[in-house]
Amino acid sequence: MQAYAAKLIDLIESKSENIARQWADDVMKHNRTPSYHSLSKEMVIEQGTDFYRLFRRMSLAKNPFEEAKSFSWKYAEELYRKKIPLQEAIYALILMRRNLWLYAEFQGVFVSVLEKTQAVESLNRTILLFDYVSYQVIEKYQELIVGSVERRIGAVKTLMMKGGMVAKRNIYKIALMIVFLFIASILTYYNHADLKSEGLFTHLFYIPIILASIWWGKKGVYVPIFLGALILVSHLIFLSSVSIWGEVIRAGMFIFIGGVIGWLMEGIKKVEEIF
Repeated sequence: MQAYAAKLIDLIESKSENIARQWADDVMKHNRTPSYHSLSKEMVIEQGTDFYRLFRRMSLAKNPFEEAKSFSWKYAEELYRKKIPLQEAIYALILMRRNLWLYAEFQGVFVSVLEKTQAVESLNRTILLFDYVSYQVIEKYQELIVGSVERRIGAVKTLMMKGGMVAKRNIYKIALMIVFLFIASILTYYNHADLKSEGLFTHLFYIPIILASIWWGKKGVYVPIFLGALILVSHLIFLSSVSIWGEVIRAGMFIFIGGVIGWLMEGIKKVEEIF
């Protein structure tokens, strides 16, 4: 019995590349393995050759199931990376076994009735080895899929946590900006209504303007627009007898400086995202 098994193994090992080429031609055209059609033929042939050359070691190992993992796990990982569906990966193995049996020289190995009878045991062992590989490929695919799902869930959780932290920081920023604008309104009223003076207090307005531009980029321009409108309206109400052109220039500077800083900050953020 062992002599005939060795005879079969010798054939597979010596003709491994030829059988692999025959299998590659089949699997790359078969309608049940469409994902293989676009793969490199050299890669597919190498995949088949690797398995057929490992056949002796798998067949003679004390624990062929464990020995088969050296091929099946690599096979599964490679096809998973190339986004080959599991059903096609398994059917490719079926074609691999079929092409082994249908190889032109295969039937010539066993010439007598006795040899053909004893060959059945070798064929049964061959089927068992392919079953081992099929099982391990499915197992590995499941492991890879679960790992991928867990990584994606982890990424989503991380994004949600980051999103929550960002939202919380934004609330603090908005609250602080409201305080700044409230103080700016009080200062404007006090200087225009009580002191009847334009004064230098508007220089303090650059603090919220710069912060808004840093925090929110171009969107932060609404803060200088508000402050510019504030001093203009207040001037018209409380300082109508004084020329407004000084306030117009200040309001324009608010918007210009806020816009420039906001534009620069968005450019910096884009560079940070790239690198």
